[in-house]
Amino acid sequence: MAGNSEPKTAKMKDVADLAGVSIKTVSRVLNNEPHVQDKLRNKVKDAVAKLEYIPSQSARSLRGNRSYTITLLCHAADSSYSNTIQFGAVVACQRLGYQLSISLQEGLDQLSFDQLKAVFEKLIHQHRPDGIMLMAPYAGNKMIAFALQELGIDVVRIGPVDLPTEDILVEIDDYGAAIELTQHLIDLGHRRIAFVRGLENQRATDVRFAGFSMAMNAAGLTIDDRLVMPGSFDFSSGMDAGQKLLSLEDPPSAVFASNDDMAAGLVTAATMAGVPVPEGLSVVGFDDSAVATRMRPELTTIHQPLRELGEVAIEKLIESFQNERKTSARRIVLDHNFILRNTTAPLTIS
Repeated sequence: MAGNSEPKTAKMKDVADLAGVSIKTVSRVLNNEPHVQDKLRNKVKDAVAKLEYIPSQSARSLRGNRSYTITLLCHAADSSYSNTIQFGAVVACQRLGYQLSISLQEGLDQLSFDQLKAVFEKLIHQHRPDGIMLMAPYAGNKMIAFALQELGIDVVRIGPVDLPTEDILVEIDDYGAAIELTQHLIDLGHRRIAFVRGLENQRATDVRFAGFSMAMNAAGLTIDDRLVMPGSFDFSSGMDAGQKLLSLEDPPSAVFASNDDMAAGLVTAATMAGVPVPEGLSVVGFDDSAVATRMRPELTTIHQPLRELGEVAIEKLIESFQNERKTSARRIVLDHNFILRNTTAPLTIS
C-alpha cells in the first residue's frame, strides 16, 4: 500500500537534476574540489540541502582512494581547552563531509622513536586517516613530528610550536597576548608581579613567559625569581602557587597565571588566606575557558577562539588534500581578545 511506502532516498543524480548540473559537478562540489564556479557550487549545495542528500562515504572513499576520516590525537580526556577545540573540529568535519576519529594516546612523549613509529603505524592501519590533527603537548614534540613525517601523513598542529616542519600550524599570538596582559597590570600601577608557569613540555609556557618578561623589561621592572612559580595548567598547581606566593614576606600585588584553571586556583588560595581579589591581589589568566565566568569574581583573561582553532585546523588540512603543491600559507594566526572582568584593580598603597 502506498501509505506504508518509505520515503525515497535521494541519489546524486537527483541532486544533479535539481541543480541543473552534471553528476561530475556534484561530485566535485561534494569533494570540496577547487575551480568550481561559485554559482554552480551554491546550486549544488542548495539542492543537497533541499533533498537532504547524504553522500555515500564508502563510495567517495573508493573513488578518491580516501577514507574521509581525520584522526585527532589527544593526551587527556578531561581538558576543557582540548574539548572545545575538539568540538570545533567535529563541526568542521561534519560540514565538509568528513568524520573525526579520536585517538587517546597517553605518554607518547615518553616513547622512543621506533616505539612512536609502531604506535602510529598501528593507528594508521586501524583508522586509515587522511590526516592527523595534533594539540599540545604532542603538537610541539619533535620526535612525534619526525615519526609522522617519515610515515608521510598530512598533519595540522594547533600551536604555538617550534618545529622544523612544513605542516600546517594554526595558533594565536601568545607572545603578544602575554604582553597585553602584563601591560594591563603595569598600567594599573602594579610593579611586583608574579608569574605562574605551565607545563614545561608545552611551548605555550615559554612563549607566554617571554611576553611577560618583555613587558616587564620594557617598563624597567625587575622580575623577582622568587615570584616565578612552577605550574601544571591545572587548578591544584595554581592554588599551590598562590599559597606559596602569599606566604612570602613581601608578596606580589598581582599575578599572571599561564591559564585560567591556575588563575582560579590562585583566587581560591587568596580567598582562603583572607586576601580579597582584586583589592588585595589582582589576578589574570589565559584562554577564557569556561571557568573564567563561573568563578567569583569573574576572571580578566585573554580569549582564545578555541572552537575556531579546531574548525580552521580541519578546514586548512582538508584544503591541503586538494592541493598537491604546498603553498607558503602554512601558518594561520587567529585573533585573540583581551577580556576585562573583575579580578584586576589599581594598586592601592596602604
